[in-house]
Amino acid sequence: MKTEPKYYVFDKDRKELVEVASENDNYQMNNDANKYPFLKTNPFLYNPETAPLVVYSIEDFSITVKKRELVFGDVIRDPNIPLAKRKRIIKKAFKTWKKSYNKEKKLTFSEGDKIVDVLGEVSVLKFSWKYKLILGLSFCLTVLLSRIESLLWEKFSLTGFGNYLHQLLSQMFSGRSWLRGVGNLTVYTLLFAILFVLIANMISKEYLRNYRLTETFLSVSEKNIDRSFKKRWRQARKYYLRALKNIRKVPPLAIGAVQEGQVNIQLFREACQVLIDRAYKYKKAKPFISAFKFVLLSLGVLGTGTILAFTFYEMILSLFR
Repeated sequence: MKTEPKYYVFDKDRKELVEVASENDNYQMNNDANKYPFLKTNPFLYNPETAPLVVYSIEDFSITVKKRELVFGDVIRDPNIPLAKRKRIIKKAFKTWKKSYNKEKKLTFSEGDKIVDVLGEVSVLKFSWKYKLILGLSFCLTVLLSRIESLLWEKFSLTGFGNYLHQLLSQMFSGRSWLRGVGNLTVYTLLFAILFVLIANMISKEYLRNYRLTETFLSVSEKNIDRSFKKRWRQARKYYLRALKNIRKVPPLAIGAVQEGQVNIQLFREACQVLIDRAYKYKKAKPFISAFKFVLLSLGVLGTGTILAFTFYEMILSLFR
């Protein structure tokens, strides 16, 4: 039975060789860049969670040598290529990867900055103190005039004016039963409006808080991503330049040494997209919220005004009785 050789890579974190392929009759380590276009990409942008292909080492990726796509590991380990030339190839490959990564990073961060700036202009829905004052006064007046069976009225009616007003309101509501319904409906409308204002304020504050948190996260992530890449790039480059003379005895560098970390460009893009989605939903909801708050205030003021108008009307009539 034919047994294929095992494939090892050097894990820098564990400081040891790690087997990445088991022995079997059907074993085939195919890293042909022409068959797998993904291998033509940048190893420093490799993300094992989103990559369409499992990669074990930086040497599985391809590089361009004299307009030819060749596997990085095959080129630097080819004894037929002079040492000086292989050194130039390594330097050029890492320079190309660095340039490619910085271009991708700059594009992503630039778009992220634009998104943050634009979304920062999205105005947060606010309720003025006048709006809140009108709601509060309308609610208190409506409750006071329509809830004449409350404990407050029991004490207030003991006074001369209180007794007069209590009798007047009792006659008014008994003669116009529909007016009591208007009072009850107005109380519930104003109560709902107050709750609506509280919830809308919470939504606006939550949006603003999430925006600021995301803005801070993007700012910190940008620095972490840049710092992480420089460290990974510098260590990987040094690894191959130092080992070049005895490259045949040095194992391939594991992909984990160069791949993106937990905070990466893809995560940066996703955070930007989340921010866009939240801003879009918030902006789409604002016209409905504004219209709804106007309707609630109008109904509340109309109901309160109706009760007040009839109250004054009854007071004027009582002067001529």
